[in-house]
Amino acid sequence: MPSQESDIATSSRILELLSDAPQGASIGEISSALNMNRNLVAKYLSILHMQGRVELRSYGKVKLYKKTTRIPFHALSLITRGCVIGLDQLLYVKEVLGYCREMTGSDKNELLSKPFSEIFHPAFTNPVVKKYIQEYRNGAVAPPLYKEISWRKRGFDLTVVPCIFDDGTQGLALILAEQANNAPSHKKEKSHIRTYQYLTRETPNFILHLNAEGDVLYVNESYATYCNARASDLLHTNGIPLATQDDFTRIKEDVLKNWSLNEPTVSDIQVVMNDGSVRWQTWVFHPVREQGILTELHGYGRDITDERERENLYLRLQKEFNQDVQEKTSELREITAQLRKEIDERKSLELALKRSEEKYRNLTEITTDIIWETDLFGTIVYINPKATSILGYSPEELVGKKIWSKINPDYRNHIEHYFSGAKCSPFEQIAFPMTRSDGLEVWIEFSGIPLFNDEHQFSGYRGIGRDITKSKLIEEHNQRLRAIIENTPDIVRISDIHGDLLYMNKAGRKILKIPETEDITRYNNASFMTSDEWTKILEGRSIAIREGIWQGLTRLIATDGTIIPVSQVIIAHKQGKGEEMLFSTVARDISDITKFRQELEDASVYSRNLIEVNLDPLVTIGPDGKIQDVNHATEMATGFSREKLIGTDFCSYFSDPVMAREGYERVFLQGYVRDYPLEIIHKDGHSTPVLYNASVYRDKNGNIQGVFAAARDITEIVKFQKKLEESHNYTRNLIEASLDPLVTIGQDGKIQDVNHATEMVTGYARENLIGTDFCAYFKDPKKAREGYERVFSQGYVRDYPLEIIHKDGHSTPVLYNASVYRDKNGNIQGVFAAARDITALLESEFTLAASRDYYLKILDEFPNPIWRSGPDAKCNYFNKAWLKFTGRTLEEEYDDGWATGVHPDDLDRCISQYLSSFDKRIPFYIQYRLRHHDGSYHRIADYGAPIYDLKGEFTGYIGSCYDLDKEEP
Repeated sequence: MPSQESDIATSSRILELLSDAPQGASIGEISSALNMNRNLVAKYLSILHMQGRVELRSYGKVKLYKKTTRIPFHALSLITRGCVIGLDQLLYVKEVLGYCREMTGSDKNELLSKPFSEIFHPAFTNPVVKKYIQEYRNGAVAPPLYKEISWRKRGFDLTVVPCIFDDGTQGLALILAEQANNAPSHKKEKSHIRTYQYLTRETPNFILHLNAEGDVLYVNESYATYCNARASDLLHTNGIPLATQDDFTRIKEDVLKNWSLNEPTVSDIQVVMNDGSVRWQTWVFHPVREQGILTELHGYGRDITDERERENLYLRLQKEFNQDVQEKTSELREITAQLRKEIDERKSLELALKRSEEKYRNLTEITTDIIWETDLFGTIVYINPKATSILGYSPEELVGKKIWSKINPDYRNHIEHYFSGAKCSPFEQIAFPMTRSDGLEVWIEFSGIPLFNDEHQFSGYRGIGRDITKSKLIEEHNQRLRAIIENTPDIVRISDIHGDLLYMNKAGRKILKIPETEDITRYNNASFMTSDEWTKILEGRSIAIREGIWQGLTRLIATDGTIIPVSQVIIAHKQGKGEEMLFSTVARDISDITKFRQELEDASVYSRNLIEVNLDPLVTIGPDGKIQDVNHATEMATGFSREKLIGTDFCSYFSDPVMAREGYERVFLQGYVRDYPLEIIHKDGHSTPVLYNASVYRDKNGNIQGVFAAARDITEIVKFQKKLEESHNYTRNLIEASLDPLVTIGQDGKIQDVNHATEMVTGYARENLIGTDFCAYFKDPKKAREGYERVFSQGYVRDYPLEIIHKDGHSTPVLYNASVYRDKNGNIQGVFAAARDITALLESEFTLAASRDYYLKILDEFPNPIWRSGPDAKCNYFNKAWLKFTGRTLEEEYDDGWATGVHPDDLDRCISQYLSSFDKRIPFYIQYRLRHHDGSYHRIADYGAPIYDLKGEFTGYIGSCYDLDKEEP
């Protein structure tokens, strides 16, 4: 019996101590404070933990015990006659007490181990309940939830409270109790109040209820004790006890701001205690509304002074640790630089040297570079473990081998001659390709200094090797890009914000007539264009700064005065942070296209002028006998203007209308008439005898559209037809001379005309192409149809990608540029389309994609966890090291899935710092705890930086992580 009383007294002393330490205490701290044996303290803590009276929190290797703020799950059955359902931290049903089937319609065994989301009962599907549970799952701190629900025409009272299970794990308890049919509502409310007060009486956290004006309506004993006052003395005071009025006003304003978002307000404040000390508190306030009006504020808070002090202590220790690492690194570099001097003093400093070697051996083991040492014959006598991650060989496999044994044979002589005996000189930054154990090749940059023995005789080399494979690949990639730029036929130039040129490729110098020996920086962009064109370019630069790119048509002036029409693209970018804005410009000479368009327009105007200057009356007649168009000679012959004639009956302008009607009907019947005699009646009454020659005209599909008739002198008609044919041939030759496939398409999608380039790319003759479906010659006919229909809807398309299929089966990738063409009245007649062969461009893009794949493969084999996000801040890549560390799949980590592994206490800070850096496009460094595949949390150092594509456009972030808790081998 005395032993039992002693156990109770000891447990009470431990609980009393933990009550005064809300942030928790370790076994050692409790043992020292109570002057008890550590093993005995551990025994009582284990018993209290099993009883649910204390909680255990792990912070790395540190375990802290704190008095539980949660209600033991088995005790909940004492305050209800209904059903109590317990959810674990993963929201699965862990325990069930009471009358389960009467309250939920399911047996206890049917609910156990079932996820919360798969239980279809109002207690689980109610939106308010679901939100409360999800917020708890995300780490939010909130008071118990009370809710009335209805199920199967019965009313239930639902209470959701945090709890602790008999095995010491935490969770949520859902308490269901059926409402009494005749119980007055005020009795139910009093019951809720008693339950609420019971659940909050023992919690060490603060609970505060305020009305809309800020007057205290309720405060629990924990906060009253904290304030060194009675709870009754705090009632009806204004604001948060101990807090300043300014802090309360700010919190109230934040609550009103978050009201519309239906979110709680979280705020940290400083308070001055009665003894004059300053402490920190954190509060979560929930607004209470009735009919849309704020009536109360419910606050849930706790003292976080110790947490703040620990965080500051941690940051200070971290800073001191980093300073120590930097100092040690600096010392290592100094030792390396003065190594030869220390060898000369070896006898006198032998004891100090042994200590120094032992002191800095660990640093050589964890450096990111290879540290090596050879004898005078080049045989490796030491190499640090970094060689394993870089070359794939263990130190044991390399020791005893020649240092050049893994170097490409073509490069070995560059390092062998340093071991010739007479050389004995240091070397720096000599790069060699070396073969890894998996057969891959990596580039290593070597630096070394000679070593001498006590007799000052050469004894070998000691140095470092650095992996520069990535830099080498970037350098080769940049060289390929420079070669592409230098050999492109377009003008490529780079200029500063003032327009002064910094670079121009060979094609630009050739087109603008600038000698190769001329210093390009002597020129300004404005010197190659008129002032109006320069003003246009300045406007385009402003758009490029704002939107990243500008494209437009301008004209350049070569040094010899030649005017060159060009299509320009301007891209604005910076070389680095804080650098001046630069502009890259690509200009394509469109002289041939401009000349072609002008000649085509001239031919059209020329053809119309031929009709207008003709002295003979010319007219087109529709199938209904109405005049569609006339020339000036017809106006003179009839006395009516062109506008008056169009749309009227053709026969009404002749002395014999019946004969006139028979004439044009004969044309529709047999296709033409020759020298058909008629008399045109002028509006003043006089008549003009004429001979009409007429024929039908058809559309591209051969359908008759109307009649073209001319009353003419046969000599003049022959001359006119000859000129018209020459104009058509001239226009046709221009089209046939184009190297790009050109085609005209009618509104029905049929081909109207093609040039020779189109015959070559399809393998069909012009006669076989005309009149067929335009879409039938493409790999994706549906996409081709969508392309030309878009031209009809918006007037043009630019760089529309398609693949033309040759009749022998091979395909040609092209970019189509197309626009509509109209008749003289502005009516759309069809589409004119030009295709540019982009086979070479796609091959370049494929080469670039292969380069990117190789880069990703390197990252995938990297020993440290690596992640990458896109421009939407969502993660889209994790390497093997990350997946091995977390034990999760790539699909589980995608987007925001990785965040589920971050410790709940670190998640908000981690996400906030990441998004803040992401918005500013700056590098960042974060430390947080990440769940290991064994279930424990490891401290992770995460370094992230923004990444950009070849155009300088932001594509996301890439980060590398280091496990701070990783046990070194």
